Amino acid sequence: MAPEPPSRNPLLNPVLLLKKEPVPEEPHISGKGEDGIVAARLQPQRRELYRDAQEVIRAVDETPKHGGKLHIVAKMFGDSLAPSWIPRGLFDERSGCKFTAPINGGYLIEVEAAKLPLLGRHIQGATTIEARTAISRVRSISTFGEEAILRGRTIDALWNAADELKEGRGFVVWLTPFRDEQARESVVQTLNRIESEGHLMPTFSGVLLAGQTSGEDGLPANVNPRQTAVSRAVRRYRNNGAARTFAAIPSKEALIELIASGSSFRIDPVRRIEVTSPGIGAQPVPPAPTLASQPIVAVVDGGLTANSYLPLEAWRAPSLVAATVADTAHGNRVASLVVHAHAWNNQLELPQLECRLGTVPAVAKAGGNAGVNPDALIDYLRQVARLYPDAKVWNLSFNQVLPEGDLFNVSYLGHELNAIAREFGLLLVISIGNRRADNPTHQLCPPADCDAAIVVGGRQFDNRGKPADACGVSLVGPGPEGMLKPDLSWFSTLNMLGGGAPQSGSSYAVPLVSSLAAHTFANLKDPSPDLVKALLIDRSEADAHHPSTGWGTPYRGTMPWICAPGTVTMAWKAGLTPGYAYFWDEIPIPPELIKDGKLFGKARLTAILTPKVSEAAGTNYYATRIQVALQYRKASGDIGNLLGSMKEDKAPEMDARTELAKWYPVRRHMRDFSKKSGIGYSGATFRLRAQVFSRDLYQFNLTGSQRELGEQSAAFVLTFEAGDNSSIYNSTAHRMRNFVESAVINQEIEIQ
Repeated sequence: MAPEPPSRNPLLNPVLLLKKEPVPEEPHISGKGEDGIVAARLQPQRRELYRDAQEVIRAVDETPKHGGKLHIVAKMFGDSLAPSWIPRGLFDERSGCKFTAPINGGYLIEVEAAKLPLLGRHIQGATTIEARTAISRVRSISTFGEEAILRGRTIDALWNAADELKEGRGFVVWLTPFRDEQARESVVQTLNRIESEGHLMPTFSGVLLAGQTSGEDGLPANVNPRQTAVSRAVRRYRNNGAARTFAAIPSKEALIELIASGSSFRIDPVRRIEVTSPGIGAQPVPPAPTLASQPIVAVVDGGLTANSYLPLEAWRAPSLVAATVADTAHGNRVASLVVHAHAWNNQLELPQLECRLGTVPAVAKAGGNAGVNPDALIDYLRQVARLYPDAKVWNLSFNQVLPEGDLFNVSYLGHELNAIAREFGLLLVISIGNRRADNPTHQLCPPADCDAAIVVGGRQFDNRGKPADACGVSLVGPGPEGMLKPDLSWFSTLNMLGGGAPQSGSSYAVPLVSSLAAHTFANLKDPSPDLVKALLIDRSEADAHHPSTGWGTPYRGTMPWICAPGTVTMAWKAGLTPGYAYFWDEIPIPPELIKDGKLFGKARLTAILTPKVSEAAGTNYYATRIQVALQYRKASGDIGNLLGSMKEDKAPEMDARTELAKWYPVRRHMRDFSKKSGIGYSGATFRLRAQVFSRDLYQFNLTGSQRELGEQSAAFVLTFEAGDNSSIYNSTAHRMRNFVESAVINQEIEIQ
């Protein structure tokens, strides 16, 4: 059944938009002084690191150099990985050193070869507190070479993992991140020489789109033959020292030469992108297109050929893949679920929503001969985002067939899609991937490691049609660098276009979330991708993240932009500058949360930071993080944390990363204090505290205070719950009437 128009479907309790401005305070920070030196390690490490430096000097002639520069690796002790222990006192410009990028367990450092003896003498004789602290905390120094580039793989394993192409095998080559311009130019000349010698085959990734079409068959996208993929990467590399490119490498010997050249610090095998297989059968009647109540979801898939759904197509982008190889069967199935999944599955608890389609034909059939050019795919999607700005939610139901080799590096696809999402203000909804025999750990597959996206896993349903346990088809998290993926989960076995037996796959759970996200976007007055994502996470039921089902399912009978009976939700956005603690003071404690003089009820807080990320897309991927808590005054008068522990910056770094997901930009805190005797308190208000922290700012050519980063965007959702029959919504809206308004379009607050 079609959704009723807004005028006939009044919303009693819209989510509240908090307009209160936070108060910034500068927290006290004390220097560590001599206390930062690990005294027992100082003299042994002074000797050890000096020997390491001499080994680097002895190997310097055989080490590839560019502009007289090379890279060394400083590995840290496990207790010294916090940003406060970055060893600047040892690797400084007097010794010809510049920090370039974080790597697993330490730092990649650009050093002038001629000044390596100075580094050795500095290790031997340094007396400053900063230098002695660094010496006691650096475990080893070594040259960054072939072993580091291969990341534990053999040449044969790297070669065999890559997708076969007509020209050889496909790889993503990450150019070595030199800060020195002469070194960069040397890398460029080296790559040009390797390409001219035929060890890098010319590939073309620049995509030209003919322009917008409107429900017509989009003409195939044209590839620009004037500039190779390497040439395009070189232009970016010269400008900012960070670039990656798709490369067809003709032989294993050519791969060995590329690794030995020192022009790349990371080489990833390109793996095939696939979707799940379709069936056949009957279908319900698609709805008529209605612009007012059917937001557009861009469906990046195999394309749409089902005549019955073409009237729901708002636009169609030119196709990236030829019609003969496009996976239109899968595209049709996903499109039918995006349009009206509830009509196909009326036995399940699904919202009655309808959407129109933006068709983005980009995925070829599984098992075909069409090689994957990830550079061309990314360039194509960036142009689609530019040409069709009306679709703020994108549905991506495809994945690489195999995961990345480790959990320290974000994939090329994940990193580049994150950049597109941030640049164009998009919310990408991506499948986590399906299980295969050659992925025995069930590790998620790219682009499910895209930070900005909502990554969706699958789950079963119970005999009432409600969400149940995790399904046995979907892959699991976590993602690299502590990413708590999947974000959400929903039914993965569904009826859809094509009929026959219900089909299973994480592909099919994605449209359930993307359609709900599109309607949430359309109903908010001032939406953003992170605010919509935070609302959907807030509406999910899990009190802790699960590697199979994430935070749960974002629908329990109430739309995300509406407050369920007995609850009140406040949502807002803010810009936070690193180095300050921000306080939203004087948030009244709802009387419905008080029983017998104690706090009694439930609450949850979701905050999402738009993080600054490393262009190296590896260790320490997140350069900024957010820490939040909802605080109250205890009966003793001290400040307590009702939601959030604020332990992230106090716990040992590795414990905080593994136990608290310290650097992951999604913070989700829930608490049920409705049992036993409640929580003792004093006063009449809560306050919300938030603070942004940073690390590795040298990557962005920042050498001063972290405040140079400027304001960082964050989204917040705070929900109180006091039972179905409570008046918590009305009392909160009344008490905060000067600081809240409806967050929903065409719906004012109605206090009853």
